[in-house]
Amino acid sequence: MHELTDQTVDILLVDDREDGLVALEALLKDLPGYNLVKAQSGQEAINALPRYDFAMILLDVQMPAMDGFQVAQIIRRMPDFKSIPIIFVTAINKDDRYVAKGYEAGAVDYIFKPFDPMVLRSKVSVFAELHLQNRKIREQARQLAEVEARQHRVFLQSVELENRRRYRSLADAIPHIVLRATGPSSLEYHNDLWTSYTGMKSIDTMGTGWQSAIDPKDLPDLLKTWSRAITLRENFETECRLRNKDGKFRWQMFKAVAELNTQGQVIAWLATCTDIHDRKLAEQNFLVAKKHAEAANIAKTHFLANMSHEIRTPLNAIMGFTELLLDPNISMQEKMKSVAIVRRNGHQLLKIVDEILDISKVEAGGLETEKVDTHVIDLLNEIKALMMIQAEKKRVDLIFDFGSRLPSVVITDSTRLRQILLNIIGNAIKFTEQGSVRVVSRFRTSMDGQSILRFDVSDTGLGMDRDSSEKIFEPFSQADTSTTRLYGGTGLGLALSRRLARALGGDVRLGKSAPGLGSTFEIEVKVEIPAFNEWVSEREMPNESNLEEARMTATDELKGKRILLVEDAEDNQFLIQQFLNRTGAIVDIASNGQEGIDKAMSKDFDVVLMDIQMPMVDGYQATTRLRNAGYKVPIIALTAHALVEEREKCIATGCDGHLTKPINRQQLIERLVEAVT
Repeated sequence: MHELTDQTVDILLVDDREDGLVALEALLKDLPGYNLVKAQSGQEAINALPRYDFAMILLDVQMPAMDGFQVAQIIRRMPDFKSIPIIFVTAINKDDRYVAKGYEAGAVDYIFKPFDPMVLRSKVSVFAELHLQNRKIREQARQLAEVEARQHRVFLQSVELENRRRYRSLADAIPHIVLRATGPSSLEYHNDLWTSYTGMKSIDTMGTGWQSAIDPKDLPDLLKTWSRAITLRENFETECRLRNKDGKFRWQMFKAVAELNTQGQVIAWLATCTDIHDRKLAEQNFLVAKKHAEAANIAKTHFLANMSHEIRTPLNAIMGFTELLLDPNISMQEKMKSVAIVRRNGHQLLKIVDEILDISKVEAGGLETEKVDTHVIDLLNEIKALMMIQAEKKRVDLIFDFGSRLPSVVITDSTRLRQILLNIIGNAIKFTEQGSVRVVSRFRTSMDGQSILRFDVSDTGLGMDRDSSEKIFEPFSQADTSTTRLYGGTGLGLALSRRLARALGGDVRLGKSAPGLGSTFEIEVKVEIPAFNEWVSEREMPNESNLEEARMTATDELKGKRILLVEDAEDNQFLIQQFLNRTGAIVDIASNGQEGIDKAMSKDFDVVLMDIQMPMVDGYQATTRLRNAGYKVPIIALTAHALVEEREKCIATGCDGHLTKPINRQQLIERLVEAVT
């Protein structure tokens, strides 16, 4: 459409005759503001419609190909032009029917040739004025629509600003970091929690700056997950570590939701970061605990299988040789050999039970220690004597050396220290096939003034690699399950020794070890030094000793002493009676606690041996009743429980001493001698 001024009026003149167009143009061209457009056919007139804003059409009726009626009908069917006024101009047939046909075709008026110029101009002027008024109304409507549109845009902008304000307030109020980005490289918004958490300001985080707060180990996975979500146009979530303003990384759940436009295209991502650090650590701790528990179950399974072997092996010897002793045809020499084997395997069973009880007490936090004067050199002599038989059987040299001067007496738990040394030295001998085991004893003072006894136990045995050395101090573990099958053992010795040493203020460590080159274990315990003490730089240690035989030496210090044995088990009655009869003691037996009370009160005894676990009236009750009745004779408790708590309970009840089963003959005699002298 050509450009028009506000007062320009387009008029379409249609006539197939040039002189008709000229006549119309001559009448109208002098009128100001008219733009006369001429067409010489109906089709040419129709083609001109889109290019102009016609105020009216002066249309000739009689035209070849397409007459005026047909053109009018076509125009009336065109939505954009059907309202343009059409005035028919004709020189023929003024019949009413003919005129009616013209109106039916869409005409608004008729002008008959020859026409009056004043009438023509008047009619054209009226429709032109109407067109200008309509144009003005349309312009006013357009302007009004624009004003309304501007007002609507302003309203929408104010609503959007208010929504943004509320959105920001909401984002700042929730306890999560909120981010908005058009992609991984274009962060547009973050809430206040981001700044307070990371310490990064907006200028630092825009674009890709925010990525510097993500742990470098987690950033590649985050970006990869985000890129995949962009391709698939879907939401995503992942876990990553976010650095806080203190420089520490904490686990966050990064969850992003895609914002889509009306065409379904992603225009931005709205993401939140939720702190899951505590939950993550709990999950990791759970997995570690689960792994440890599974490993512990496996270790305990191996332990139970091994323990079955360790217990059944000496039991087999005990039961087999005991049955052999019942054979009346074996010689005295064979009987003595069988008894020695039974006794040795009994001691092995006792050692296994003691280790299990000790490690259970340590694990339960119930281990108690005592501080007594300990003669260091005597302790080392005793340990060497005990270990020498094992070393000689394997043809391994057992060497004890001094690495420094040693105090002759220290204050510590001698029983636990002996147990530690016997375990570590025994292990060294067990895993050494040839060569030697060397024990170097030292004394030192720590930086904080503590007195330390140290023992380095070195062997030339199997040794172990680094992986194996890290688990040997775990309960029920050995460096290799094949080690258990080949060398035996419960797998408790090293674990128990370390815990005992730590209970004494020290430790047991693996100093060095290599496969095939042997190992060195370092034992340290804290001790106290008495005010008056001697220091020894060197002392000859015996090459061979048989302390067990010395302990079996008979004594006559119990000869004639009257002893009451309160014991419900017939086998134990017989065994203890046999032990005591050989010393010349006179033994009277009570089979339960009540009988023991009655006999103790009615007869004169020098000492009472009181079993604790008995039916009807147990040892605690019997002792309490006797003491409440004023009974002053020494009472020594007999119990199968080796725990310190059990001994303390016996003493608290009124007993003067405590012996554990199985009964050691020499200890029994020594304790009775102490009681009667």
